[in-house]
Amino acid sequence: MPDSLDRRRFLTLAAVAGAGTAVGARSQVPAAKTISTTFRVTLLGTGGPELSAEGREGAATLVQAGDQYLLFDAGRGVLKRLYQSGAPINSVETVFLTHLHSDHIVGLPDLWITPWFLFARKGPLQVYGPVGTQEMLEGMGHFLASDVRQRPGKFNAAADLAFKAHEFTEGAVVYQQGGVTVTSVPVDHKEGNPAFGYVVEFAGRKLVLSGDCTLSPALIAAGKGADVLIHNVFAPSPALLARDANKRQVAEKLASPEQAAEVFVGTGARQGVYSHVILLDSTEADVVRRTRAAGFKGPLVVGNDLMTINIGELISISEQLPR
Repeated sequence: MPDSLDRRRFLTLAAVAGAGTAVGARSQVPAAKTISTTFRVTLLGTGGPELSAEGREGAATLVQAGDQYLLFDAGRGVLKRLYQSGAPINSVETVFLTHLHSDHIVGLPDLWITPWFLFARKGPLQVYGPVGTQEMLEGMGHFLASDVRQRPGKFNAAADLAFKAHEFTEGAVVYQQGGVTVTSVPVDHKEGNPAFGYVVEFAGRKLVLSGDCTLSPALIAAGKGADVLIHNVFAPSPALLARDANKRQVAEKLASPEQAAEVFVGTGARQGVYSHVILLDSTEADVVRRTRAAGFKGPLVVGNDLMTINIGELISISEQLPR
């Protein structure tokens, strides 16, 4: 599969190069570079740590802003979903972590090593996250030490396996490049702290990602005027919570539909989206019903893997069935 994929890309590049030469022969005036204002979200993985019967992979969200590809979290199956989405895998070299729980980082070693030896991805991998990110990345290097020693060659240089951690401890602008601004927002995730949500701003539009948290006044304040707000949801029935102490403990660190509704309303989000969806004995329809009853009347969707959201004057949503 990688050979045929690379061959198709080579032929496409060759055709484009040939066309460019022909045009250049006719005119000495270079064409103006078109600046893309594409602002697109792909929900790569919409599940929690549970092994999902609905086929949801672990938490991972890809944001395309112009010609930049930013990945938020790297849970189970992230590389498979990236490949299925059609995104240019070698262009995904900037990662933002909401926190360091395993279900948000377990796919990172695959994302780091596999595109390097299959597609000769160039480094370094830039990883933004809370304190502990550097330690985690160093551990990843030790975990894959055999590959690091044995697999470098002419096709894939050892230097391209570099990674760089960008750690932060509070809410701040953590990334600003090519018209894209990413701001971290401290949120509460109990033993998962330090934990952060993110605000992504591009081309006059605003995307908010909650990460894992309960009701967050800080997220509401930072997310005012959001075009799209993606929020986690933990939605067992009240009856299940009443009889299961473990589920009540989990409910202390993730958002109920009612809490998420308060964030949707408080930010004035044009579009509400659920990801990191944990239903247990509930259904998607139950989640929507409870969100509506709590006061959010705007557009709302329960996300599925490979759902794409285009953000502009109009917001459009499309789905691709996972394989």
